[in-house]
Amino acid sequence: MRVSSLSLVLVAVGTMECTEQQSLIQEIPSSIVQPTQCLMDCTALTFTKKLELGDNRNIRLKDSTEEQHGNLKEYCWPLDLKCIVGERLQRAFVVVPVDLSVASWEHLEVMSTGPVMGTLRPHHGPTTLADDCGIRYEVTPIYRSTPESPGTGQLFCVRVAREPLSGDGMLKCPPFLVTVWQPRADQHKREGGG
Repeated sequence: MRVSSLSLVLVAVGTMECTEQQSLIQEIPSSIVQPTQCLMDCTALTFTKKLELGDNRNIRLKDSTEEQHGNLKEYCWPLDLKCIVGERLQRAFVVVPVDLSVASWEHLEVMSTGPVMGTLRPHHGPTTLADDCGIRYEVTPIYRSTPESPGTGQLFCVRVAREPLSGDGMLKCPPFLVTVWQPRADQHKREGGG
């Protein structure tokens, strides 16, 4: 962001005045679902790693909505992802925040139930996503193969199953979706980045 010398002079002599009438701090409406603590922790860890790496990609994290089908619980996200003009989807992951003292990826079976059915495989390669966020499952092909038709309401869902283990509490929070977006090279230059 560039600040002109005139702006600095105006601030210095006190001629700029905020005209905002509403309070900056407002109560959050009860209709808004608060993000899970796992998503908040992962956001902080990931953005710290992103800064350390000097990564200029946009990373978005989105909690799932739960769908109950009999005894089975599914975690879902919209297939029509929101994005900014000039960026393209590079990667998409479902992150399953598990208590690693109870189980590892070998104990989980994560299955997509729609629109593509099948067992997802854990992603073990490097990512900007912090390792402490949970077990990552690559779902980029599912999102890339979906025709762009905003507002269709189509959902991508997963079901988390596990091999028999003693006790519950393997999942710390419901799974969440992480998308990584690459800005166009010329977009970075237009915004003063080079």
